[in-house]
Amino acid sequence: MDKTLESKRLFIYLAFAFGLTWIVFFPYILMGNIWMKDGVLSGMDQFVCLGMLMPALAALLTRYVTKEGFAVTGKDSLLLGISFRDGKWFYFVLAIVLPWIYFELGYVLTLLLSPGAFDTAYPAVLEIADRERAVIFFQPLAMMVSGVITSFAAFGEEAGWRGYMMPKMIKLWGIKKAIVIGGIIWGIWHWPLTTIGHNFGRSYFGYPFTGFGAMCIMCIFMGIILTFVTYKSGSIWPAAFLHAVNNSSPSILRYFTNESKITGWKADSVASTLIQLLPMIVISVFMFMKLLKCEKLKPKA
Repeated sequence: MDKTLESKRLFIYLAFAFGLTWIVFFPYILMGNIWMKDGVLSGMDQFVCLGMLMPALAALLTRYVTKEGFAVTGKDSLLLGISFRDGKWFYFVLAIVLPWIYFELGYVLTLLLSPGAFDTAYPAVLEIADRERAVIFFQPLAMMVSGVITSFAAFGEEAGWRGYMMPKMIKLWGIKKAIVIGGIIWGIWHWPLTTIGHNFGRSYFGYPFTGFGAMCIMCIFMGIILTFVTYKSGSIWPAAFLHAVNNSSPSILRYFTNESKITGWKADSVASTLIQLLPMIVISVFMFMKLLKCEKLKPKA
């Protein structure tokens, strides 16, 4: 392996990924817009969907500029193949179902720490009529289906981060460093959105710096899960599906968790988000231990 060339490709990719995305984000942000105003999305979500496609475009541009080629499957490929053989089907199913599992467990943990937040009348506050309550229990399934169908934007990120950046980092530094450095880079990529209130709002303690740190922590652990399903399936599609379903936050208990009744430090948006994501973090640690045992994920000479 030519480490100099691989390093060059990695840094060119990162320049494209950050440059193209932030060109999309910053004009809107510099105009004074925020993520949400008076409980209503500002329209920035449309720019986010566009920005999510930029890592994929960055990967394609890097491959073109460095003459790396555009192989669809195989070594150093785009990882676009789909195979259900040798148990790989399991990782496609896991990718779709897993976000529901860890979000539901996250709300269980939230309610254990703040039992007063459990509110059976909360659906009415959310203007969900009695006759429509049954729909709540189908929400996770609906989010899984819609996540798979509408995973195009998530595919844009995964084609770049897991399909290009992570394989390069793993070859250069091995899985340990790649997970940490790749997660921090992915978190920093989100910082413009964190600044305007995406994920955590703007009223949390230490805004925006604690949000910056929390975003990097989230991206490190989420990156483990996304890398795991990508490696095990040999395809970026499970990561794209998981990313899309994750972004829809599938859960039944969320409709019975009145966050206005959560008090103290647990009411801080960064703290509450990290509490809800603790089950995901535990799962990611287990997957990380599995990845460490893979010989193919050690740095190449």
